[in-house]
Amino acid sequence: MGMCINAYSVLVRKVIPAILGALIIGLAPLSSAQSVETRDQSSDTQTRKTIISKDKKGKACPTRNFWLGAGWGADRGKRSHMGVDMGGKRGAPIYAVEAGRINRTKKQSNGALQIVLRGKSGSMFYYGHMDKVLIKGGQKVKRGQLIGRMGDSGSPGQVHLHFEYWKSGGESAAVNPIKFLKKACKSI
Repeated sequence: MGMCINAYSVLVRKVIPAILGALIIGLAPLSSAQSVETRDQSSDTQTRKTIISKDKKGKACPTRNFWLGAGWGADRGKRSHMGVDMGGKRGAPIYAVEAGRINRTKKQSNGALQIVLRGKSGSMFYYGHMDKVLIKGGQKVKRGQLIGRMGDSGSPGQVHLHFEYWKSGGESAAVNPIKFLKKACKSI
């Protein structure tokens, strides 16, 4: 009997509030199949090699151990969500999805740290809400190179990577990145 009460207590005090909190901020896993790269890797280099080997067409997953949150077109009041949120732990590695050059890094007016990468394909990729940016504007990067660390800059309490895919290379030309992510990331 005491064991049942303890399990119930843990459920009420920890599990339910965590699930509700995740649902409120829009970063709850959609299913267990969408959790990516759940193996623990001892180094970023080893992880990067694992990610790089996933796609032979030159694309790498932008992060690992993530779940999908707010998706393309989600209502944002006067605008629509133009990317996909990939929730994860603070400090999780963020990678260049394609070899190319960093177009810019900056801090937005809302405080969000951002990276814009122009890939060799001509497409551009937007990364937002990092805790740390590890590269500089104009720098060349390789596919799978560590470029930042996941955080909640610009959206306190909501640790995630906001990822946009500007397929034609124009900043106003965002397309739904989910097909790109399905090709580049395992288990989406």
